[in-house]
Amino acid sequence: MVALRSFFVVSVALAWCIGLAEPPRTELSFDSGWRFSKGDIEGAASPGYVDRAWERVTLPHTWNAEDALPGNKMYIGPAWYRKGFVPPVSWKGRRVFVRFGAASLKADVYVNSAPLGQHRGGFAAFCFELTPVLKLGQPNEIAVRVDNTRGVISPLGGDFTIFGGLYRDVSLLVTGPIAITPLDYASPGVYLKPISVTRDRADVDVTTKVSNRADLERYLDVVTSFLNAQGRVVARARSKAMIKPGETQNLVQTISIRYPHLWNGVADPYLYTARVELFDGTRRVDEVDQPLGPRFFSVDPSLGFMLNGRPMQIHGVCRHQDWAGTGWAISEKQQETDMAIMREMGVNGVRLAHYQHNPYFYSLCDKNGVLAWAELALVNNVRNTDDFRADVRQQLTELIRQNYNHPSIVMWSMYNEVGSRGKDKPGAIIKELSDLSHQEDPTRPTTGAASGDTMANLPDVMQAVDLISLNIYSGWYGGMPADLGREIDRYNKRYGSKGVSVSEYGAGASIKQHQEGMSKPPNPNSHFHPEEWQAILHEIAYSQIESRPYVWGSFLWNIFDFASAGRHEGDADGINDKGLVTRDRKVKKDAFYFYKANWTTEPMVYITSRRDQDRTSGSIDVKVYSNCPKVTVKINGQSIGGVRTVSDHVFVLKGVPLVVGDNTVEVEGQANDRTVRDSCIWRYREIANTPSEGRPVAVNEPR
Repeated sequence: MVALRSFFVVSVALAWCIGLAEPPRTELSFDSGWRFSKGDIEGAASPGYVDRAWERVTLPHTWNAEDALPGNKMYIGPAWYRKGFVPPVSWKGRRVFVRFGAASLKADVYVNSAPLGQHRGGFAAFCFELTPVLKLGQPNEIAVRVDNTRGVISPLGGDFTIFGGLYRDVSLLVTGPIAITPLDYASPGVYLKPISVTRDRADVDVTTKVSNRADLERYLDVVTSFLNAQGRVVARARSKAMIKPGETQNLVQTISIRYPHLWNGVADPYLYTARVELFDGTRRVDEVDQPLGPRFFSVDPSLGFMLNGRPMQIHGVCRHQDWAGTGWAISEKQQETDMAIMREMGVNGVRLAHYQHNPYFYSLCDKNGVLAWAELALVNNVRNTDDFRADVRQQLTELIRQNYNHPSIVMWSMYNEVGSRGKDKPGAIIKELSDLSHQEDPTRPTTGAASGDTMANLPDVMQAVDLISLNIYSGWYGGMPADLGREIDRYNKRYGSKGVSVSEYGAGASIKQHQEGMSKPPNPNSHFHPEEWQAILHEIAYSQIESRPYVWGSFLWNIFDFASAGRHEGDADGINDKGLVTRDRKVKKDAFYFYKANWTTEPMVYITSRRDQDRTSGSIDVKVYSNCPKVTVKINGQSIGGVRTVSDHVFVLKGVPLVVGDNTVEVEGQANDRTVRDSCIWRYREIANTPSEGRPVAVNEPR
C-alpha cells in the first residue's frame, strides 16, 4: 500500500503539471518521494524490491549531515536511493530526461532495473534520457547507487569533508522530439561567446546544439533574441537549418548589440536575456533562456585586474558549499544568505573552491556583480594514468560547458595546491588541462592556486596557466603577517612580473577563545585559536596586498568555517575555523568587520574583542573598526574622547581604565550626515595571587 500510494501521488502531480498547458519544454522537480538506505544492497535496482523499511527523504540530501560532526564515525561508502513514479500517457511522442544536480562521488542510475548510465565526479550535473525505458501510465522505478569513497575519483586530496548523497536538486525535463539538447555534458545546449565587446558594440556568437529524434528530417527556423532588463528585444537573428533524424547539429549565429549596457561588477550588474527558439513551420518546438552580460576584462602586469577598461582590484573571499546541519545539501535560501553576507562585507569577487559549485550560486554572482573564480576539483594529488586524465578532463569540460554563459565567471582554475612529493608529477596534466580549457573557452584565462611547494618546486605547473595565483599563510603556518608582501614580490618577479593574485591567506579563529595584547601567532595545530590573532593578521596582511597594484585580486581563506574531518585543532575537531563567519552563519568574527570597514561605504563602527567579556586587567586597549573619519568612545557613560587611528579604518584607544564589575563600552562615529553606534559589556575581576599557593583568585568581586 505504501508503494502504491507514492506512485499515485507522483502520477497526479506530473499529469496536473502537464495538463495545464503543453509548452515546448517542461521542467519538473523530482526531489520528493525518495527512499534511502546506506550500504551496498543486493537487488536494490529491481522494481520488485521492497523498500518500505527505508528512510523517506527529500532531495537535496546527504547522509553525512550529522555523522560528519566531531565525535561521530562518518559513513563513507555506497548507499541507495529509490523512487516510484507514473509518467502520464500524455507524454507519448515526447522526450523525457532526468537531470541530477550532483551526486557525490559516483552514481549508477537504473530505471526499471535497466542500467541508464554512470557518472563519475561529485560536483557537476549529469543528464540521461529516459524515453526508451519509460512505461507511460504505469509504475516506474528509478534507483541510484551513490558512493562517496575517496581515492579513486578526483579530488584525491583536500582539506575538506566529502559528503555523500544526491545533495543537489533532481528534475525531469520533457521536450518534443526536436530539442535543444540537454545531453551535451548536461549543459543548457546554448553557448554565448563574446567575440568583441566594447562600449560601442558587443558581437556575440551563439551556438545552439539541436537534436532531432523524430523519424524524418526537419527544416527549422532558429530565432535568437537578446532582451534587455525590461524584456524588450534589442537584437535578433533568424536562420534556417535542416536536421536529419538521429542527428545533433551545432547551429551558429552572430548577433550584435549597439551601445551595449555593460555588465560592470557590483557597480552595475546589468543582465540581458538571450532567448533561443526553434520553430518547425509556425510551431514553436523548443525554447531556452540564458543570461547575457557583455563585458571585457584583462589583467595588466602593473595595474592589475581591468574590468571594462578600468582598474579594479578584486576584493575576494574563498567559499565552500558547506553549512552546519546540512553539509553540502544546501537550499537556495542558504545560498542567498551566503551571498547577502558576502555583499554586506563588501566582497566583489569569490573563489569557489575547490570544485564546481551549485549553478544557482553562479547565477547569484551574475545578479550581484560578484566576479567568480570557477575551479576544477583537482586537489593536491594527481595520477599519471589514462583513467585519471579522462576523469579530470571530463570534470573540466562539465565545469566549463555547464557554466559557460555566466558573465560573473572571469577565470577557470585548473588545480589547488598540487604537490611535488608524489611519484606522479603534475606538470603535464596541468598543461593538458589548460590547453583543454582554452579549446573549450578561448575567452577566459586559466589559473591555479599554488602552494609554497608548487611555487618553489613546480615551475612547469606555474607556467602552464595564464595567471599566477599564490596561497600564502604568512603569520599562521610560519613567519609573521608582514612577510606576505615580500613573498608576493618574490614570486611575482620569479614568474615574469605579470601580476599575481593571493588566492589564499588567513588564520584560524575561535569565537570562544581570546587573548589580549597578542604580538605573535599561536600554534596553528593547537586547540587555542584566539579570535584576536585572526583579526591582527588580516589587518597587516591586507595592507601588504592593497599597497601592491599589480596584485590583481585577493581571496581570503575563508568566508565561512567549514567541515574538515581530518582537523584536530581550535575549539572543535573536524572544523576548519579560518572562516570570518561561523559555519552556522550566526556569528561574524572581528575580522569580518575589518573588511567591512575597508570595503564598504555605508557608515559603520564595530568594537573588536567584544566576546572577550571577562577581563583580568584594569587598563585595556579599545580597538574599533570603522569607515567613519573619526570615532569617540564612552566607558560607563563617561566620554573618553576621540580615538587615534593606527591604520586605515582601525582606531585604537590605549590604556582605558575599567572599574571592577560590568563596564559598558560605547562607540560612536559620523559620516555622510549619519551617526552610527556600537556597544558591548566587559566584566573586570581583579586578580591576585595567594602567597601560599601562588594561584590567581578574584578580589573586590562585586556582589
